[in-house]
Order: sequence, then C-alpha cells, then structure tokens
Amino acid sequence: MALTGEIVDISCYKAKGVAGGTGSAHVDCAKICILERDAQVGILSDGDGLFRIWGPMAADKFAKVRPYLGQQVELTGSEVILSNNYDVRSFDAQNIKRKGK
Repeated sequence: MALTGEIVDISCYKAKGVAGGTGSAHVDCAKICILERDAQVGILSDGDGLFRIWGPMAADKFAKVRPYLGQQVELTGSEVILSNNYDVRSFDAQNIKRKGK
C-alpha cells in the first residue's frame, strides 16, 4: 500500500488545522514538539486522511521521517489495525521518498 501526502506533527495538526499545523512554516515547531514533547508523526494523505506512522520509522523519535516534515512524500507499507485506537489510523511505513523523485 502506498500513501502520498504531507508529513505532519499530529498534535499540532489537530490543534491548529491545515492553516497552522502544516507546511514549511510549521517545520521548526513540529521538530520541537517531536523532540521535546514526544509528539507523534503522521502523514496527512491525499484523499485518505491522517495516518500515524508506526513501526521502524517511528524509532528514535521518528529520526527517519523528521527530515521530511512539511514535505510531500510517498510512504509505502501497510495499514495497522489497533483495536484501542479509534482516533487516528496507523500506518507501518517501510519506505519513504519525496514525491516526484
């Protein structure tokens, strides 16, 4: 399964919406939230909604996906069904690349 969209800090996106919680202007804030407040990272996918990144890409405070914050990417992997998580769907990302590259 592949998802295309923007890498976002989920807490800021939920609190500030698209206008304040996405895009390149929000990258510095997102990094602080992830590194200092243990915020979760997700992909706001085109047409499929918000998915929390799960699995190996979530290790070390999302070290492998932090460089892509605020950027359009393609993630490949599989959706994870968690019975206790009704708020955000999860995605076990295996590979990430900038969209169009």
